[in-house]
Amino acid sequence: MKTWLFRITFVCFFIIFLFFSISCTDKSPSNQVIVVGSQWYGHIPVWIGIEKGIFKKYGFDVKWQFIGKSMDRLNAISSGDAHFASLGEIAMLSAMAHGNTRFYWVGNQDIAPGFEGLVAKEGITSFEQLKGKKIGFPFGASVDITCRLLLKQHGLDPKKDVRLVNLEVGDVPSVFQTGRIDAAIIWEPGFSQLVSIDGATVLGMDTDTEVYKKFGTMTGPDVLIINKAWSDEDRLRAKRFMKAYFESLEWVDYNPEEAVKLIQGKYINQDLSLIQKNIEKFIWHDIEDQRRIMTDNGIFGQADYIIRILHEDMKVIPNKPDFRKWVNLDILSF
Repeated sequence: MKTWLFRITFVCFFIIFLFFSISCTDKSPSNQVIVVGSQWYGHIPVWIGIEKGIFKKYGFDVKWQFIGKSMDRLNAISSGDAHFASLGEIAMLSAMAHGNTRFYWVGNQDIAPGFEGLVAKEGITSFEQLKGKKIGFPFGASVDITCRLLLKQHGLDPKKDVRLVNLEVGDVPSVFQTGRIDAAIIWEPGFSQLVSIDGATVLGMDTDTEVYKKFGTMTGPDVLIINKAWSDEDRLRAKRFMKAYFESLEWVDYNPEEAVKLIQGKYINQDLSLIQKNIEKFIWHDIEDQRRIMTDNGIFGQADYIIRILHEDMKVIPNKPDFRKWVNLDILSF
């Protein structure tokens, strides 16, 4: 009787142990990470981290979800539907100005100006000819401020002289091609699609703005954000994830040609040679670079400048947020 009781007890303990082991594998909820982004090149480190198994090596089951607009990505992070994202600085600063404290700003992974521009349809070859015309782009993105700055620099009032049309990121080229708008502005790969349309003329680039001339950056540089609650719940996990991310970034930096081959056709639908040509223009910032970049002498000065433009000149945010309160570099393992 004791022997049978012992065997039954042993089997029960074994079943419990097996269930516990299965529940604690790398695909458990605590190790599943949802990352959101678009087809922009700045997301390549995440794609490579997935394809090369770098995230898996650090114990993470990373799922990629496409969300075109930066503000929509930020909302996904804030709601807890996603954990990590790269997005445009403009959307992040706007969310801060509206009191959103549900995320941390944890880095700036690249500098890549010259990838977004204002393109006009056939027959429009100057800014003066845009007066009274419709210009389409996703509101709240980097192209929003690029467009407004370019118009202002050429004597046009964005609120009075033109009609601005809010579009989804992926819809910009098709809406422009059908003639429903007279001009459009978007980043790659959409920008190349705009330029390829017969008769299209590039009127201005982000590199023509006062922001680029002063700081050498895009109007809305890429920034990295992470869900605050998820990070606070397990700081070691958050540090481990960021270490995996920046290891993936370094792999891209050292292996650009192979990286492009791995992601072309799966994450970004663009000609292989064009992607390779564009990636060569990127300056990647690794984890050690964050010491220099995430400072007043780095991107913070640029962010202060953009906030002033957004609040005082454009009047599109209600206040000037102290973005430094959102910065959390403690989870980066320097």
